[in-house]
Amino acid sequence: MDSATEPRRIFAALPAKASKYARPWDVQSQVWDSWHERRTDSDLLIKMNTGGGKTVVGLMMLKSCLNDGAGPAVYITPDIYLADQVRAEAAALGLETTDDPRSGRFQAGKAILVTYIHKVINGISVFGVAGDTRQRIEIGSLLVDDAHACVSTLEHQFTLTIPRGHAAYNEISDLFDDTLRDQSQSTIRDLAEDVPGVALRVPYWSWADRQQQVLNALHPHRESTNGFKFVWPLIRDVLHLCDVAISYNEIEIKPPCPPIDRIPSLATAKRRIYLTATLADDSVLVTHFDAAPAPISTPITPQTADDLGDRMILTPMETHPGTTDEEVRTFLVEQALHRNVVVIVPSRRRAVFWRDFADAEHDSSSIHDGVRALREGHVGLVVLINKYDGIDLPGDACRILVLDGLPEAYSALERIEALALSESEAMITRQIQRIEQGMGRGVRSNDDHCVVLLVGSKLTQRLHKAGGSSKFSPATRAQLALSDQVADMLYGMPFSAIGSVIGQCLDRDPGWVAASRDALDGVTYPTTSTVSEVAVAEREAFRLAELGRYRDAHAKMRQAIIAANDDRRHEGWLKQRAAGYLHLSDPAAAQQMQKSAQTDNKAVLRPRDGVEYHRLNSLADQARQAAAFLTERYENGNDLIVGVATILDDLVPDPNQASVQMFEQAMYDLGLHLGFAAQRPERDTGEGPDVLWSLGKLAFLVIECKSGSTTDAIWRHDAEQLSHSMDWFAEKYDHTCSATPIMIHNTQVLHRQASARAGAKVITFAKLAKLRDAASKFAAALAADKAYGEVGKVSSQLTDWGLNGKVFAQTWGVAARKL
Repeated sequence: MDSATEPRRIFAALPAKASKYARPWDVQSQVWDSWHERRTDSDLLIKMNTGGGKTVVGLMMLKSCLNDGAGPAVYITPDIYLADQVRAEAAALGLETTDDPRSGRFQAGKAILVTYIHKVINGISVFGVAGDTRQRIEIGSLLVDDAHACVSTLEHQFTLTIPRGHAAYNEISDLFDDTLRDQSQSTIRDLAEDVPGVALRVPYWSWADRQQQVLNALHPHRESTNGFKFVWPLIRDVLHLCDVAISYNEIEIKPPCPPIDRIPSLATAKRRIYLTATLADDSVLVTHFDAAPAPISTPITPQTADDLGDRMILTPMETHPGTTDEEVRTFLVEQALHRNVVVIVPSRRRAVFWRDFADAEHDSSSIHDGVRALREGHVGLVVLINKYDGIDLPGDACRILVLDGLPEAYSALERIEALALSESEAMITRQIQRIEQGMGRGVRSNDDHCVVLLVGSKLTQRLHKAGGSSKFSPATRAQLALSDQVADMLYGMPFSAIGSVIGQCLDRDPGWVAASRDALDGVTYPTTSTVSEVAVAEREAFRLAELGRYRDAHAKMRQAIIAANDDRRHEGWLKQRAAGYLHLSDPAAAQQMQKSAQTDNKAVLRPRDGVEYHRLNSLADQARQAAAFLTERYENGNDLIVGVATILDDLVPDPNQASVQMFEQAMYDLGLHLGFAAQRPERDTGEGPDVLWSLGKLAFLVIECKSGSTTDAIWRHDAEQLSHSMDWFAEKYDHTCSATPIMIHNTQVLHRQASARAGAKVITFAKLAKLRDAASKFAAALAADKAYGEVGKVSSQLTDWGLNGKVFAQTWGVAARKL
C-alpha cells in the first residue's frame, strides 16, 4: 500500500477498512484514474456531485501523493466540524491522520494532516508567513475540500476590520473626512450622526496618497489581539492597493485579490487539488486561491453526472401568480408538523418574517447544533440565516428546503460592490452560484430526495431574467426542466394543489421517481470549466501591482474590461480598478479613466473634480412612455407581475440603513414603470435629492427618502435636506419648470424646530403601503393579454389607481404639519 500510487490499488489494499468500503464506486474509480494521469500538474480541479464519495476520493489521492514522494500532505476543509468528519472517515478507512501541523508523523509524510482553512491562513499561521523569522512547515500536496465554501473564510482572513470604538477608527475616518464629503454630503452627515448601516468607500486616490498617515494610525496596533495580528501580516505589503470602506460599525480594508502567497507553504506546494461540487463557474479558484487557469479549466470528473439525488424544484410565484408570502408560509408550517422543513433566508431582516412560526432559528454561531438536531430527528420548521454552503442535511433532516429571497451582501465592501454590479452579468452569475449551493443542502446522496421551493419575487425574477437558469450546472438544469413540466400542470390550479404534487416526490410515487431518473439519464459534466477571462486578468493585474508594475497592471485590467463583453456596469467597475492601479504612476490619466468609469456605472466613485449634472428631460405622454418601457422590459404578463413585485419588496420601510439604497433604487424604478423619467442625483453627482421624477409638461417631483425613519416627528435636519434639494432644483432648472417637494417618512408631523418647504408633501408609511397596493393592482390589471403594451389601457389603469402624474402628489402625499 505504501509503494502504490494508483488510488484504486491503494484503496483495495487498505488492510483495516470498514466493511462498507468493500469496493469503490464507479465514479470514484473514474476520478482516480483520470487524476493519476495528471497528478503532477500544479493545480487540479475535481468536480463531483454531492454524495459521490468525495471525501474518500480526496483521502486516497493524498495517500497516493505521499507514496509518490510529494509529501507532506494536507487536507483542508471549510470549518472544524467538517475536519472532524474527514478524520472520522479516514479512521474508518484505516488511514493515519493528525490535526497537529507540528506532528513528526505528518512532516515525515506518514500521516495526513486534516485541518480547516482558518487554521492554515492567518497572520500567525503555524505554517509560516512571508517576512517572519519562524521556521516554515512545508507542504508537498494539499487538497482544499468544498473549495467554494472556503472562499468567504478566505476573504475574511485577508480583511482587516477596525471596529467602531477602536482607537484607529476615528483616526482613519477623520483622515478621510474631506474626501468622503466630496463623494456624498448626506452620507457623511449620516455617519457623523451615527445612523446605522451607512457605508462609504474611500477613494483610491486619497487612500494611496495618504499611506504614511494610514501607517501611522495602524502600525501601533499591529500586534493587538482584536484582529490585527491575524490579518496585518497578510496585507501590510499590499495596504496601498486595498479597497477601504467606512461604515457606522467598522472600517474594512481588503485587497482586490487575497495575496495567498503570504503563506509561502501554500504557494510552493508541488500539488494543489481543489475538490468542489458541480458549480458552473470556478473563477474564484483563480482570483482567491491563485490557481493556474489552464488546468482548472479542464476539470477531472466522473464519466456521467446522473448520480445526483432526486429534487423537485418549484417556484410558487410562477406556478401560482399572485400567491402571497403568507400563503406559502402557512403551507410550510402545516408541512412542518410531519417533516423537517428548512428555510434559508439571506438576512436577519427576512428571518423576522418567519420567527413567530419557526421551531428553531440558527445563524453562524449555532448552525452546527441546529444541523445536529435536524439529523437526529423531527424538529419542524427551521430557519437558517445566510447559510448556503458547508452544511449537510441528508435524508429526513430536510425533506422540504426553501430558499427565501436572493442571497445578500453583508459587509460594507460587499454591499458597495453588490450595488455597483446590480443586474450585471458578473453579479447574476455570482448569485446563481450561491443559489445552487443552497439548493444542494437537502440532497446529499444519489438515493436521497427533497423538494426545493424557490420563494420571493427577486429570486423568481433572477432565475428567468438574463438567462439566469442557464448558469446552473447540467444536472440542476435537467431537474429544473422536469420541474417546469410539473409547474405547467399546476398553472391555473389553486395553491393548495401544490401539496399533492410535492407528495409525489416525498412519498416516492413510482411515476415521479422514474421521471426524475430519466431526466438525469445521460447528463454529463462539461468537459471544460468556466473560468472567466475577467477573473484571470484581475488576478494577473493584482500580481503585477504587487510587484510595483502599475502601468502593466493597468494594461492587464484593460484586457478585463474588453472581456466584460459590453456589460457596461461591469465595465465601469473594472475601469475603476484599472484607474486605481494607474493612479500610482499617472494620477491625471487615472482621473480621466475614473470619469469614463462613472459614465458607465453611476454607482462607482465620482472623480476628484466631480460629475457634470445633465438635466432630466420632460416627457409629453406618460401612458405612451409607460407602455413603451413595459413592453421592452417584459415578455409576458407574469414577468410584469414578478418584476413589479420585486420593486415593491424593496419599497418597504426598514430601520436598517443598509436597505436605504435599495429603497431609493426601487423608487427610481417605480417611476420608470409608471411612465416617468427618473434620476438619482445624490448618488450620481453627490448633490440634489435622492430621487427626481419628471411627470411631464415641465412638472417634477423632488423626493427625499427617509425609509429608515422610526421617529414620531420629522426632524429639522430632514426638513432642511428637502429644502436644500429644492434649492438645488432651482439652480439646475429654469423658471419654466415646477417641482413639488416630497418626503417619504414615518409621519407627517414636524418637530417643533423643523419647518416645511412651501407646498411640501409627505408620503407617510401608511400612504406608502396603499401606494404599493395600487402599483401591484396596476401591474395585475395590465398583465392579462399583454394589455401593458396598449397605450389606452395603460392610461386608463394609471388613472384608475391614482398613478397619473397630474394627481400623484395630491393622491399619495399629505401636507406636513406641526402639532
